[in-house]
Amino acid sequence: MRGLSSAKDVTELCSQVKDILSDSGLEIHPFLVGWYNEQVDVKFRLNYDPDTLAMVVISQPEMFEQSFLPFLATARQSEGSIRDPLDECMLHFFSKVTREIPETEALHDFQLGPTRRPRVLVQTAGHVAGAVRYYKSSMYPDLKSEEGSKIFSVCHHPTLGGWFALRGVFIFKDIFVEKDGLERREPSSQLSDSEAKKLLELYNNHWQDWRWRDVGRSGSSPRYSNLQKQYFETLPADRFTLINNVLDNTSNSCPN
Repeated sequence: MRGLSSAKDVTELCSQVKDILSDSGLEIHPFLVGWYNEQVDVKFRLNYDPDTLAMVVISQPEMFEQSFLPFLATARQSEGSIRDPLDECMLHFFSKVTREIPETEALHDFQLGPTRRPRVLVQTAGHVAGAVRYYKSSMYPDLKSEEGSKIFSVCHHPTLGGWFALRGVFIFKDIFVEKDGLERREPSSQLSDSEAKKLLELYNNHWQDWRWRDVGRSGSSPRYSNLQKQYFETLPADRFTLINNVLDNTSNSCPN
């Protein structure tokens, strides 16, 4: 057990994780388990000391080209041998951290526990880390889905808008942060109420046309590439064909 860690220790660990994930298109933001547990129902709480250090992992738009395509080019997994290529890619990159830093647990956005509940609520983790603002549907009870179905909540990044994804959380099981060792940051609230409503309305009723991702986005910040958008618009069963074609064309265009 490492005992209590100071602000300097936390900064150094963040730098170490960033170095491990350098040039991957993944960013990390620290928080304490207790902050997360305060915001979720008992059934979703993480079974760690409240002062345990954690980090939420966000994929930026460039992750697709910087990490995902090179991962597939190296792995060259055959169709049917992999459940989801993007999940496998995240497992690969997260494992770099868990191998390098002892007593670290990785919780992925796609993983379910024994009771079929998510192992971690990544949107809440992103919010308490101050990385993104979680706009809950309960904040605007007058909003309705076009089909009368449930209104889903959504996170907003202060610069990327909706052009990002929350991929999971690292739990540093033996690192306990001393008082004042980590500043709790309030996530940016740059959206007005009308913009937040627009974000939720577009996300729930018109998510296929990508418009919700541009709400409140900094004009100079990156967006998903056309290939990345095409990948996510393609049915999962057909994504292997798309990626294999891309990799084949890339290989064929390389000089001998």
